[in-house]
Amino acid sequence: MRGMLRLVAGALLLTGFTTCAALADAAAVGMSAVPGAARAETTEPTAVDDVVIGAYIQNIQSIGLATNSFQADVYVWMRWKNPALKPYESLEIMNPYETWALTSTPITAEPIPQPDGSQYYAIRYQGGFNTPLDLTEFPFGEQVLTIQVEDQVSEAKHQRFVLDKDSIANGPQITVPGYDIGTATIDVVDATYATNFGDLNTPGNDVYSRVTISIPVAHPFLSTAVKILLPILLVVVTASLIFHVPPGLVEARIGLGITALLTLVAMQWSTLSGLADLGYLVMLDVLYIVAYFFVVATLIQSLVTSWKARAGDEAGAIRIDERSMYVDLAAYLIITGAVMWYYLH
Repeated sequence: MRGMLRLVAGALLLTGFTTCAALADAAAVGMSAVPGAARAETTEPTAVDDVVIGAYIQNIQSIGLATNSFQADVYVWMRWKNPALKPYESLEIMNPYETWALTSTPITAEPIPQPDGSQYYAIRYQGGFNTPLDLTEFPFGEQVLTIQVEDQVSEAKHQRFVLDKDSIANGPQITVPGYDIGTATIDVVDATYATNFGDLNTPGNDVYSRVTISIPVAHPFLSTAVKILLPILLVVVTASLIFHVPPGLVEARIGLGITALLTLVAMQWSTLSGLADLGYLVMLDVLYIVAYFFVVATLIQSLVTSWKARAGDEAGAIRIDERSMYVDLAAYLIITGAVMWYYLH
């Protein structure tokens, strides 16, 4: 009887152990099949791929001050080591002007292997580029023409641009009529966008590696001064001859002053017609305003002395005219010099 009880107890123990083991296995399998179940995983940070980049400014055809744009011919090259990358397919010009007129021509049909194990690819861009121009100091002052390129697919945390050893150079044949061309520079920055462009996989703002090519240009000072400022000075000096016309000839005096005013207006319109409709005054605007005030002042003074001469004191009127001419010219030159110093410094 005792042997039978021991046999039954052993059988129950074995059955219970087997059932518990089966339930534990089933629970483990079920937990692994549940979506979102916690699993201990070690995620290593993604490596950033470096793309070495450089540029060569072949030519600049024209600069449009009215459109804030310029036409250029530029070569851009890249080198990278990750064979899975194709940065040349996603390279994007960020500041095109008239996109339909901007052409990109591959210099190499396929990436070319390099001795260091990297891949090489070059593209030639020809067309218009939009660039903000600060014309406050016009007709003087330096302008900076910019070309910006960026990878339109990979963010900076995955792919970044690195400047080549000799990353930028100017072509020796670059000539733009009316401008002196400075030495081009190139730099790389992280451009942060104030949006994730609706991508739910990006929790924050998108950051892309951006390359900016900068080309400084400026009008030659001496030739520009002779072409633009000398005509204004000649009109002012001509207007000052009002004081050498006898006070009794009022019609001749007024005619000379009105002619000087009309000449200044026509000169200002023709000189500034090539600029955009700016919301601020450039230096040349202020210089014309100073010239307008000079001519108007001479007209008022000549009328006063003409009335004085008509009242019988012609000798006194002539003395006032002579003194007024020198005082007005000196004031004009001082104010003009102060305006130019203020804007150019």
